[in-house]
Amino acid sequence: MQNARVTFAVVHGLGEHGGRYGRFARGMAAHGMATYAVDLRGHGESAGRRGHVDSWSQWIEDAAAFVEQVDKESQGEVIPLGHSFGGVVMLSAVRSGRLKRARRFIVSSPALRLTKEVPAALDVASKALARVLPKLTVGNNVDPATISRIPEMVEAYRTDPLVHSKITTRLYAEWRRACAENLAHAAEIRIPFLILAGTDDRLIDPESSRELHRKAPEMSELRMLEGRYHEPFNDLGSDEVFAIISEWVQKQ
Repeated sequence: MQNARVTFAVVHGLGEHGGRYGRFARGMAAHGMATYAVDLRGHGESAGRRGHVDSWSQWIEDAAAFVEQVDKESQGEVIPLGHSFGGVVMLSAVRSGRLKRARRFIVSSPALRLTKEVPAALDVASKALARVLPKLTVGNNVDPATISRIPEMVEAYRTDPLVHSKITTRLYAEWRRACAENLAHAAEIRIPFLILAGTDDRLIDPESSRELHRKAPEMSELRMLEGRYHEPFNDLGSDEVFAIISEWVQKQ
């Protein structure tokens, strides 16, 4: 969409890719807003070992370079948006000052804490493995049925050849550290942001989004989406979510 006054720069979640945000793009186009989406390294059509980064900073750099490129190609305001793992990346990028031109941003179901926490012994073991076997790959345990209440969306995820179910020990350790840092330092965020979270998310704990908002009450607006699963853009009632985003954009 040329000459849009607002363009979203979308960073996806773990194991998926930017091509899955067509529904979001169409939904926001109905409100006169454009969308670009990226494939982070190790995902989608991008190069790199599936589900791996050597350092969380690599994804921060990926996101920052992507937002900068979208900014060059857009005439209006660019609003970065991160979903799930991408939401954690976006929080890290903002906190580190890498999104210098962004005036505001959005996180959707930010993956700050799992609904079912990893047992403490396994968590400690995974951190040790991240040092000695950083590229050891395990399943990410994402159940496709948790992403949406729309059977067709679940099946599309399940059969998408660009979706993978992998995570390395290093990425797991880097993600856990990034989550802790973002929650601990959320009050340092100095630009407005919108938090979207489904109350029935069975993958990421909705309470972690509430905690994020409590730690940055002046800069954040929290919208808890009743009954929604992990992917509010691909779930029942998505038109309402698109309207919420549009309202927030215009209000800001």
